[in-house]
Amino acid sequence: MSFTPAFMTSRGRFYCRAGHITITHALILLLLAGCARHPVLEPLGEPKLTAARTWAWECESNFAFVAREEGNAMWLFLPDHAVQLRRVDDNSGPRYQSKEILFRHKNGQARLELAGTRYEHCRNNPLRAAREHARLNGIDFRATGNAPDWILEIKLDGDMQLVTGPDKTAYHFVTPEPLVIESEHKTLYSARNKHHQVVVELTGTPCHDATIGEMYEVSVNISLDDRKLKGCGGALH
Repeated sequence: MSFTPAFMTSRGRFYCRAGHITITHALILLLLAGCARHPVLEPLGEPKLTAARTWAWECESNFAFVAREEGNAMWLFLPDHAVQLRRVDDNSGPRYQSKEILFRHKNGQARLELAGTRYEHCRNNPLRAAREHARLNGIDFRATGNAPDWILEIKLDGDMQLVTGPDKTAYHFVTPEPLVIESEHKTLYSARNKHHQVVVELTGTPCHDATIGEMYEVSVNISLDDRKLKGCGGALH
């Protein structure tokens, strides 16, 4: 099964490639509505009993693609289309294939045969894989920071999850309506659950993550009760 008109997530959503979007102002999350979500054909196979896994493979010749394993099927998000492959087991281990595509991965490396071309020595980019995994799970915005380490994920039509602390405690809040301050290129989210209060401040200014050496389009400040967290983030759709 393959699709060419935009990328389809394995959960039945379309998404836009974040690398093709430049967001420079405080309406960042409101602009995400431009990537529409619609029901699509269900993936092949039985209901999945195991958690999905996602890789961002980078191969020779500057070829890169995302792979998403769900049960006995593998979704490949290639540069111009997405395709779902069935798993086949043999003496060499599992492979995923269709008439024109063969994909294997083992011990941190992958090999892809596509339209007569073989891509070998593909390696996973864990930072990109984490973003793609969140994207395919329907997350609209993701941010990270350190000292202490934390991860923020926001669904515009769902909830916000903040994971932080040495025990990786997860804090959940219903995503509220944002307060947009256009003159300051800023968007604020203020929410409360039974035990905690959070304020998320997103500012449309470039942010450099010195830990990994990457630039992001949004600077993020979070107040969780009496704790202050700083980091960088970006839209995933």
